[in-house]
Amino acid sequence: MTLNDALASLVLITALRVFAPDLRHLTRRLLRAGVRVGAAALVEDHRATALPHEARTPAAWDEEVSP
Repeated sequence: MTLNDALASLVLITALRVFAPDLRHLTRRLLRAGVRVGAAALVEDHRATALPHEARTPAAWDEEVSP
């Protein structure tokens, strides 16, 4: 191993130690965002496939019942 290889390894190790917490935080943030988007898609899909009376609001039910 030459001196240049040793210095390159040292630079790489230092960069990993410095940026690892940021990369971990970014990864966790992206995963949380993915979970939110996935949950919203599931809720939207459920609303689209729900029966008509399930999709109505209580105010709409009151309008149907009142004479």
